[in-house]
Amino acid sequence: MILSGKTDIGKRRKNNQDSFVIRLWNEIGCALGVVCDGMGGANGGNIASALACEHFVAAVEAFVTSDKVREGRATEGDFSSMLARAVTGANQCVYSSTERDKSLKGMGTTLVAALVVGDVLYAVNVGDSRLYLYNRGRLTQITRDHSLVQYLMDTGKLTREEARDYPNRNVITRAVGIERSIESDIFSVDLSRLHEDGCALLCSDGLSGYVEAEDIQAMLTEGLAKPLYDGDAIAAELVDAANAAGGVDNITVVLMALRKNQTNESKDDNA
Repeated sequence: MILSGKTDIGKRRKNNQDSFVIRLWNEIGCALGVVCDGMGGANGGNIASALACEHFVAAVEAFVTSDKVREGRATEGDFSSMLARAVTGANQCVYSSTERDKSLKGMGTTLVAALVVGDVLYAVNVGDSRLYLYNRGRLTQITRDHSLVQYLMDTGKLTREEARDYPNRNVITRAVGIERSIESDIFSVDLSRLHEDGCALLCSDGLSGYVEAEDIQAMLTEGLAKPLYDGDAIAAELVDAANAAGGVDNITVVLMALRKNQTNESKDDNA
């Protein structure tokens, strides 16, 4: 497995409030990708996304390196429950920071994460940062946005075409750190029949909100078909596409090439 990630300030923002982490535990066959998109004041978003990433990753690492996981006794339910608890802990961490420092009140962050354990991908999300799975030329959205636009589409008040130009499309209905309690969505995906080009893509809405899914799919198809896989180059191309579309927001991309056998050292980034 090869992990790659890139974050960019975009063309219109004064600072980058996105954070991401990628982590690989080769000895136990686990890999993790996390993307957080912060909000709330000039510095609040930066702090919220960094705190959420840090706390969430620490909780995941504590579990995947435990004897229960190393000895193969952890069940799918254990992994799913752990992700929910990790989000709850991240929420408490961010929320407590706003309680201690009133200048940070109102800060929060989205969070989307993918944890691959053997042939199973576990995912969790809060907000509108997304997880996609690419397989055999097709890009499928795994997570569901917690956003006003998604709610209006679900209730039949907006069509997908109308949603693209909706003025409040960046309004989210859930975020880490805004309230004392948090509800997250948990998913699991069987990867046992995944093609060798299989890839998970995590991103902030700086990408998904401005580059059509069909164009993202085409860039992945081209990049994954090359004899020598270069995740960094694909991530850079996706970021460039978002900037070419206006670079309205911060842009963060994480790629997890799930069936690649090339050797590659894992990277651990928190931007």
